Amino acid sequence: MVKKMYHIQGMHCPGCETFIERTIRDIKGIQNVRVSLAKSSLVIEAESQQAIPSLNQLNQTFKKNGYSFSEHQQTKQPQPKRMIAVIAVFLLIILLFFLFERSQLLSFLYVDTNSHLIAYFLFGIAAGFSSCAALVGSLLLSVQDRWVKHQTNLNGGKFLPFLLFNGARIVSFAVLGGLLGMLGGVVQFSLEATAFFTILISIFIFIIGMQMLGMSFFQKIPLNLTGQWINRVTDNPHLQNKIMPILFGAITFIVPCGFTLIAQSQALRSGNFLEGMTILLAFALGTLPVLLAISFSSLKFNTDPRLSNSYRLLSGLLIVFFAAYTIYAQIQVLNPLTLWRGHTPNLATPIEILDGDDQTQLMQMEASGFEYYPEVITIKAHLPTRFEINSNGSLGCANAVYARGLYPDVILLNPGINVVEFTAPDPGTYQISCSMWMVKPITVIVE
Repeated sequence: MVKKMYHIQGMHCPGCETFIERTIRDIKGIQNVRVSLAKSSLVIEAESQQAIPSLNQLNQTFKKNGYSFSEHQQTKQPQPKRMIAVIAVFLLIILLFFLFERSQLLSFLYVDTNSHLIAYFLFGIAAGFSSCAALVGSLLLSVQDRWVKHQTNLNGGKFLPFLLFNGARIVSFAVLGGLLGMLGGVVQFSLEATAFFTILISIFIFIIGMQMLGMSFFQKIPLNLTGQWINRVTDNPHLQNKIMPILFGAITFIVPCGFTLIAQSQALRSGNFLEGMTILLAFALGTLPVLLAISFSSLKFNTDPRLSNSYRLLSGLLIVFFAAYTIYAQIQVLNPLTLWRGHTPNLATPIEILDGDDQTQLMQMEASGFEYYPEVITIKAHLPTRFEINSNGSLGCANAVYARGLYPDVILLNPGINVVEFTAPDPGTYQISCSMWMVKPITVIVE
């Protein structure tokens, strides 16, 4: 048995290892193949020297996939102009993202059970350009490169994984939306559970992004979902490029952003299978344009040798940023207490104890436009609390109040007085904002 080692350029994830190994292992006479992402190396063991593919054969075989092979370690030459251009585009995208998310345009977009399906479609479009892009878009970017590279069909077949991803997303939203509508009030969304699950998904996406950026430490982490785990089910790479896009598309239903949570909550409140289905179908169709744009750009740039490396670098930067952004936002949801203790400001509303033996205290808040009042509320710890919210022309996300650490569920406002009851928690400083944490939070001091 003979052995030969080559060096590889162009790998960025564990899926690349599996793809190269599988392709070379199919060659007659090959006994073993080992590919290392961390070392950028390929080791081939064969029955004879003639069975080992030559350097030219390897480069010709994998040229369309963006990999290049050499017998000696190649030093990567820095390309400052390309780096500057990629960073400039990255910063522009981030700037536009924050400008759009903070704009008052989003404050007027909101849906309730009386909204027309067109309103849900427009709500989905807003989600696609805002916080949903941070998670769902990053998830798509994290897997798009391997879908393009590992397709052998250079024509329409290369777009098939993206069609399956987006199709599975739409179907899952429609079917599960109908089930939510049918279940009605039987089930409730736990923001803490969805936040925790979203953090896990974001960590997974973050690691893939760091691998795409070539960070050697992260390349040692085995996240080969399209490799060994799936290979135990099937060795058919074409089938893998159907299973994984469908799986990733369907899973986006349970890794929701704030927009998605609101749409899902309205589907729940509809109490009807057909209404729940059409609500989330319209919402998912609204998110489709942005996801199709990401899909098309992935196909366009990854198949162009002149642009593929730059696009991969840009994708890696966006994935890392949006994954970190999502993790931070979800930690805000999970952490009900601020890190400081302070004196009660003069703006704090006085504590009011209602008549009766149960010593119930009254806590009042007003939602007007895209703001909450007053700035500070004071209540006593461990007392039953009647929370009255006056919805006085509240707009957009302000209609979905999230009193984290105080009340477990999102409070969907109706015009006029809305009432919920809870027992005040331990002393500390808490905050109330909308479910997407876009409204300026008000402070609740529990004494």
